[in-house]
Amino acid sequence: MKNTLFFPMLAAFLLFMSNCDNAGNPADVTFEVTLPATLQIAAPTTAEITESVVLDATADPEIQKYLDKIKGYEITQMQFSIEDYDSSTGDEIYFSGNIGFSRIIDVKPFKTCLIQNMPVTHWAGTGYFDIDTCNDLFNEVSDLLLSDNGIKIYLTGTFSNAPLSFTLRVRIKVKVTANPL
Repeated sequence: MKNTLFFPMLAAFLLFMSNCDNAGNPADVTFEVTLPATLQIAAPTTAEITESVVLDATADPEIQKYLDKIKGYEITQMQFSIEDYDSSTGDEIYFSGNIGFSRIIDVKPFKTCLIQNMPVTHWAGTGYFDIDTCNDLFNEVSDLLLSDNGIKIYLTGTFSNAPLSFTLRVRIKVKVTANPL
């Protein structure tokens, strides 16, 4: 009787183990977090400005819990919001330039996405929005995020009119894979 059960159980175990190779490590945990960053933008003239901020993934408690065991980040969405907009001109103001990304220790962007004629005045105070040209960078920015558990975000460009100031809020939605073992 023992031999009759042994072979079917062995076959089921081997089948299970071969499927595990295709599914990744069964001990992996995957969770989603939203990582925020805030840039204060002040443009007294229409000359080019460059502002940067570090987005620190380790500030998130769930990431902190698995910090030494993170296997990968996958950016699923990147959104922006213009808040606290202030300008003495009544004109519609547009931004043209780049949003850039680098490792935390770098002093200039490694990857950028082009922004042309973004209607700052129109989007101010309307909540979060996507900039579709940045979606092409998700994989590269995910790799940068993994290298330091954070990234530096840059805004470089010009405004069609000045002076103006606003708060640019960035939120990056990320799927994190870690192995707690």
